[in-house]
Amino acid sequence: MEIVKVKYRRQAGMRTLASGAGIEHDWESERVLFGHGERFLDSLVGHDPGLASLARSFRATENASETAPGHGLWATAEDFLGLQTFADPVQGQLMTMGVVVTAGQRRPFGLRLRVVGDEVTEAEAVISTDPSGHFADVDQLLAPDVLYDAPVPPDRACDRDGLVLAADSYWTALQESDGSLARFGYRCDRYDNGKKVTNTLTTLLSPDATVHTVASCLNNTRGARPKARGRRCPVVDVARGIAASVVVVDFHPVPGSPRPDNGSFYMMALFKVVDNEIRSIDEIREILPLGTASAW
Repeated sequence: MEIVKVKYRRQAGMRTLASGAGIEHDWESERVLFGHGERFLDSLVGHDPGLASLARSFRATENASETAPGHGLWATAEDFLGLQTFADPVQGQLMTMGVVVTAGQRRPFGLRLRVVGDEVTEAEAVISTDPSGHFADVDQLLAPDVLYDAPVPPDRACDRDGLVLAADSYWTALQESDGSLARFGYRCDRYDNGKKVTNTLTTLLSPDATVHTVASCLNNTRGARPKARGRRCPVVDVARGIAASVVVVDFHPVPGSPRPDNGSFYMMALFKVVDNEIRSIDEIREILPLGTASAW
């Protein structure tokens, strides 16, 4: 597969906007946030925190563990590939998802940054140790889906509150193991660490031994008694119909289950929302010991 390197870029109830209404978007502030994101990643690859504009109060975590400048990815990152990035000038935050190369290995990767003034004050990273398998395929992250970056026509778009509601309804549906609590579009699919896990025959070979829809994936979690904690939506992009979410979901052991993946799933997720419905979901996740706090 050809590796696609995507840099930060600028392009000129869920409630829809009024038909024909314009969508305001602060492109200049978005460009500034993207610039901070690019310099931060350059500082990781360059193993030099001084390449990023870090505030004196700067705080960072990797997989929910406190990480001081110069440590963690600052010591191990070799490259970033297939990045897909969205920014929210209103909240002063951005989120990027894709692949980090560390110790010669490609790993699913997610990053949230907060910028205050002209300095980065927070960095929250998820680096997955699960690059391949029934529910992961890191190589599929090398070519990001252009769907997420596509603008949504105003008469088919949601306002900010509607986008947040869309993302939160998914986590509520997961927690209640009831896929009917979220509205999914006809073409909706879910991707975990790059792997398509819905409407695909490959899940027949997994411990689930069935073909899932997005809703049935949620219904199937009842035995694990999931609990979605610390739900946050740091990036909302009305022009593109994007809600970027961070959450920790506890999945408890299920006696006799063939699936061993219980614990606290630390996740960053992108939701594409069109026509009041979730159109697509991409998640980056790392499984941590059950009960791990998000640290934020």
